[in-house]
Amino acid sequence: MTKDRTGIFSGHYLVPELTAYLSSLSSADEGYASHVVEAMEKAGVRSSSVSAAEGKLLEALARLSQARKAVEIGSLYGYSAHWLARGLPDGARLYSLEKDPACVSAAKEGMEVSALSRKVTVIEGPALESLKTLAKLGPFDLCYIDGDLLEYPAYLRWAASNLRPGGLALAGGVFFKGRVCYEGDDPALNAGGRAMREFFHVLYDSDRFVTASVIPGGEGFALGIKG
Repeated sequence: MTKDRTGIFSGHYLVPELTAYLSSLSSADEGYASHVVEAMEKAGVRSSSVSAAEGKLLEALARLSQARKAVEIGSLYGYSAHWLARGLPDGARLYSLEKDPACVSAAKEGMEVSALSRKVTVIEGPALESLKTLAKLGPFDLCYIDGDLLEYPAYLRWAASNLRPGGLALAGGVFFKGRVCYEGDDPALNAGGRAMREFFHVLYDSDRFVTASVIPGGEGFALGIKG
């Protein structure tokens, strides 16, 4: 390896000009599910959802997986579910889990406007409880995790147990805002850091996932393929 070879996490060449250029290539997709984006902006939760570029990644992975049964943990207003659904074939079903009643209502309304209710089922309640029920419908082809960070290890263990061999586990926000390795005086940050480190130990457990990787963009995106 040469001395100037950069690592995958360096971001050495991701200069503002390149970022702006790459963003311009997918500018047309900024208008997808605009009614959901507008609802999130009005509610002040837009920054908690995926970007259009991240949505395109979810769509691409859904298409590659050819998933017919998928689970999303953390609906918010249903924006990421729109992207996942766009990548799923006709006849597929996405179960999107959300505990906040207001978000559930907004997500369902968004699905109705987009005529996606035939493909997406939004389920209200604590995710771990809903997952117990959904396990009866398994195995699943894809599971996307974007919910309570403290529960990420439990969500991923569920995915490892309920995905088919070759099924895809995805997770957003895995960098925990750069605090995965935090060890300090803040109890909340300590708990979050421990949870995310446990998540990565599960992800890189070869007995559960035959391969795993992290995409070093935004807030961090992880994927694993069930062994």
